[in-house]
Amino acid sequence: MVCGEGGWLHLPTCFKSADKCGPPPAISDGDITSFPSEGYPPGSRVEYQCQAYYELRGPQYVTCSYAKWSEPPRCIEPCVISEEIMNEKNIQLKRKDNKRYYVKTGDTVEFMCKSGRKVVTSVESFQAVCREGAVEFPRCE
Repeated sequence: MVCGEGGWLHLPTCFKSADKCGPPPAISDGDITSFPSEGYPPGSRVEYQCQAYYELRGPQYVTCSYAKWSEPPRCIEPCVISEEIMNEKNIQLKRKDNKRYYVKTGDTVEFMCKSGRKVVTSVESFQAVCREGAVEFPRCE
C-alpha cells in the first residue's frame, strides 16, 4: 500500500477463495492473449483473439464474477476461395490471382467467367458474400 496526497492507494481487496475462477473458457479457433493462470480473483478480466482471418463475434473480454466467467466470444471461420473450386465452376476472381485466399464473414467476393465460358447462375451470384465459412459460388459453362 502507498499513502498518496489523497490517502491510501492500492488498497488490498479481500474475497472468498470460493469466489475465484478457474482458467477462462476455451474457444474454438481462438485463445486468450495473456499467459493463463490456475486461478483468477473476482473482477479479473482476460482478452480473447481469434486465429488469422477468423472474426471475433461477441465480447472481446470476459470477466470473473462469483467463481464464473462471463460468456466468451466465438471465432467465425473465413471462407476459403481456392483454385480447385473455381476451376470446377469455370470461374475466376475478378481482381486477384487465382491462388487460394481467405475472405472474412460479411465480405463480398467478385467473380467472373473464365474466357470463353458463359454465365449459368444469376448475375447477382457473381458478387458472393461470405457467411460464416460458406460462400455460394456462381457457375459458368
